[in-house]
Amino acid sequence: MGIHEIGSSDIRPLVRRLTADRHSAEAAALFQDLMKYAHRRVLGVSRACGRILTEPEQEELVGEILVQLLSGGLAHFRGSTVPELLAFVRTIADRTTWRAIRTAERDRRTAWRASSEAPERFTAQIPRPDQYLEIIPDSPLPEPDQVYLRALLEAGSKAELARRAGVSRAAVTQRVQRIVAKVVVLDSNGRAAHEVWMEHEARRALDSDPSLLAEAG
Repeated sequence: MGIHEIGSSDIRPLVRRLTADRHSAEAAALFQDLMKYAHRRVLGVSRACGRILTEPEQEELVGEILVQLLSGGLAHFRGSTVPELLAFVRTIADRTTWRAIRTAERDRRTAWRASSEAPERFTAQIPRPDQYLEIIPDSPLPEPDQVYLRALLEAGSKAELARRAGVSRAAVTQRVQRIVAKVVVLDSNGRAAHEVWMEHEARRALDSDPSLLAEAG
């Protein structure tokens, strides 16, 4: 008796027969039906995930699902109808297939990383001549402005520069604003050169006086 011939009858006696004596005609028919259904579930989930599983892997999964069912899985079945049995098998089949897909994806990613890193392990890495050199462009600003900006960076703040120079903070602010106005009218290359120059001078100031970092914070 196949699974579709049972109709609304209680499926539990046939399930017990399958787990107790799978060689009987009824048990063999139920086994074939469950195997076909498990195969359809594995194929459907695999297709939905981009066919990441090969056909041999799918066939192996079907066998694994059947082993789970016959080695104790069906003992946990609490339904009594064919739809309930199919839903039970679907849960086990889908869960097993998803787990296999995740494992396959992880293995493929690991293999891809290993293959992409392999040439680096066997290829000598020769440092470029400029690898340890930092090219600092000249500032496009006049020398007096450069000197003033260096002094500001070394002071750490406008207030400190005003104190050191013996002028008001407003005077320092006005001078900085005039320098900024010169930077604004530079072309893109000039502004880029100025930014690189400022970063270099700021690092140099911090290297010479690390306390400036705490003051800035």
